[in-house]
Order: sequence, then C-alpha cells, then structure tokens
Amino acid sequence: MKSAKPSLPEISTVFAPRQRIVVFPGDCLELLRVIPDATFQLVVTSPPYNLGKEYERRVHPDHYVEQQRQVIRECVRTLKPSGSICWEVGNFVDDGAIVPQDRRENTRRAEPRFNCRGRKAPRFWK
Repeated sequence: MKSAKPSLPEISTVFAPRQRIVVFPGDCLELLRVIPDATFQLVVTSPPYNLGKEYERRVHPDHYVEQQRQVIRECVRTLKPSGSICWEVGNFVDDGAIVPQDRRENTRRAEPRFNCRGRKAPRFWK
C-alpha cells in the first residue's frame, strides 16, 4: 500500500501569523513594518553586499549602512526578547583592501545594542 504524500504548506506573499511560509517579492522594509513586535525567535538575513553585482545597485557606503540600520532595527523589533539574528554580510572592497562589513566602524554603529556572539569568516583561495 502506497503512503499518501504529505501536503505542502501554502506559500503566501503577505505576512499573516498563521502562515508557515511567506515569500515576499518586494522591499523587505515593507514586509517588516507589518509584522508585530516580538514575533520571531530567529531572523536569518543575507542583505545585498553593496558590491555592484548584476542583481544589486552599488550605493555610497554611508547610504548602505543607513539602509542596513533601518532593516536591522525592524528585525530587532520583530524579535522575541530571547531571539537571535543571523546577519550574513559581505566584504567592503576599496582600493584593493578587503574589509568585512561587520568590522567597519560605521557598520558596527548601525545597531549598537547587538552583542555579537560569533562570527564566521569565509576563506579566500587564489
């Protein structure tokens, strides 16, 4: 006897507390602003790296940090008090120098309440 295939959860494009999966095709700030405070236990995000790749528009580093500040504040607001954020950031490259975004002074000031408990740095091979 064949077992019945489990049904897949519906994928929504708008946030609703009962939705298990939401794929929002737009500006993350629009989505975050409709989510109630203290909703999530975990936020995982991989924002644009601001490198000028084909799928992103490179902006001045100060503007990039301000954009990230807004997103981080909204992510923090949506976190439960015991929650965590995994914020995947890339590297800032200027005149050949490679500096991880989270090590740049203006990036660390984006959300001073963060207590960084771990860091995973990629390896570069030639």
